[in-house]
Amino acid sequence: MVERPIHRLVDGKARPEVDELADETIISLYSHGEIVVKILASPSDLEDLAHGHVYCEGRGRVESLTVDGHDLHLIGEIQKRPAEDLLTAACGACSTGDIEQPLNTISRTVTLDADIGMMIQNMREMQPIFAATGGVHAAAIFDKNGELLLVREDIGRHNAFDKAMGASLRNKIDAKIVVLSSRIGWELVAKGVRSGVELIIAIGSISTAAEALARSSGMTLVGFAASKKPAVVGDLSRIIDKPSSSR
Repeated sequence: MVERPIHRLVDGKARPEVDELADETIISLYSHGEIVVKILASPSDLEDLAHGHVYCEGRGRVESLTVDGHDLHLIGEIQKRPAEDLLTAACGACSTGDIEQPLNTISRTVTLDADIGMMIQNMREMQPIFAATGGVHAAAIFDKNGELLLVREDIGRHNAFDKAMGASLRNKIDAKIVVLSSRIGWELVAKGVRSGVELIIAIGSISTAAEALARSSGMTLVGFAASKKPAVVGDLSRIIDKPSSSR
């Protein structure tokens, strides 16, 4: 969060104020002195971002890293993206290179025994940057009993996902259930498929590409989860006590 001068319109008049804005900057990941990727992101939880991004994109594993301002120097077997790539806060799959379709099949190991609406409420209560700025997304990791394990925030929904998964890796948490403050797009399902996530629950909608990838991989998606009538794609047995006959 960064304080910046603004004008507030009140009753048709402009009133000068200082407001909290969501911070956004270019984060550069390096390996062996070369750029791996540049990401437009919120400059917080950067170690989580690096670990999670490399893992969720299927580009290797980070063994260790050092942080120098907004430059992260990674050690590990890491595949870099095309040199021209800059992943903006709105884009998790923008690339001058090929976008690879993940072919993993998700195992069914968890069944959620919790109130989805309460899970979303618990996540919202752990979003201090959103409360101050209204300008960031969140990704949260829950266990099968609906217990909140961790939350990460970022101006980009895909960055928040990476941070949450990176924090899970660093804390040795088996992340199978992810709750998002955003919609579910293809790039988020792809990250989940690559990292073994079984269930993604989101406040927003599900895109057609996300739906297709979830069905082909065996993942379960829940969209409009804060509403009284959530939309579910995939194996129902992960969220209700009833076997699913089809995907």
